[in-house]
Amino acid sequence: MRRHWRLLTSGSIIIAQRARAIAIQSIVAGMGLSVLAMLAATIGWLMPVPAAIVQEVIDVAVILNALRALTAGRGLGGPRMAAADGHELYRNHLPLLGNLDRLRSIVDALDDASPETGAALIVEANRLVQEQVVVHERDDEGSVYPRLARILRETHSLSAMSRAHREILHLARLLARMVEDLPAEKIDRYLLRDAQRVIQAIETLVRMHTAQEEDIYETVAERTAA
Repeated sequence: MRRHWRLLTSGSIIIAQRARAIAIQSIVAGMGLSVLAMLAATIGWLMPVPAAIVQEVIDVAVILNALRALTAGRGLGGPRMAAADGHELYRNHLPLLGNLDRLRSIVDALDDASPETGAALIVEANRLVQEQVVVHERDDEGSVYPRLARILRETHSLSAMSRAHREILHLARLLARMVEDLPAEKIDRYLLRDAQRVIQAIETLVRMHTAQEEDIYETVAERTAA
């Protein structure tokens, strides 16, 4: 009995420490990114519409990070997922991460790209987003999340993760419209910068979202194996 009490107390301390660390991390990251965005807007680097998109991404990213606290100490009931299946979900993210690395390199390349080169990079980024990122997120929403919902006792974190899917798909549609509206001849730097910020927002949000999913997959795999 005493041993079980020590384990319970130790587990509660670990959960509390983890929750506190995540809360501090979310507060510092959210305030820091918001201050940077405000400074960028003040000196004219961010126009109103891109600034609103950046702030939306910051808010969602901080919320997703804070929701990591919900994965600690959660018991599993009902259907189980084999540890191998949980690790397979984790491995399925590897190709996606490669595409995110390419999106990051496109964002960096757009800093000094000519209008013609920039247009080609934006088209490539849109292709990656539509053919890889959008397909992956829709597959997660349609097949992976229902499986997880049957395993996890509470699904608040999955609801928030589904909201992230909607945000990612919204940004993907915005990028697709930008590509459709690319002028055939004159492409100004403002258009390139707006597209660059949308691509960066997609890459950042998907990377954060993927890390959150991997936390859940790892938790499910470990606890079903225990």
